[in-house]
Amino acid sequence: MSVDTYLKGKNTNGYRRVHHDDVLVLLSPSLLKFANKVELVTKKKIVGRKLVALAHHEHSNACRH
Repeated sequence: MSVDTYLKGKNTNGYRRVHHDDVLVLLSPSLLKFANKVELVTKKKIVGRKLVALAHHEHSNACRH
């Protein structure tokens, strides 16, 4: 999963906006099509923290893995 923090000049009209406290997350339409749950998790590193997005989906005939 890629994360893009530079939005200048990008069309984000089709993205779902999710606000949590002071964080705004934009979810792409293709991610929403396949994921039934998206979790944002912070992981403590040796220096600082890391934000990880985990996308979960239900397995079906459309799965290609």
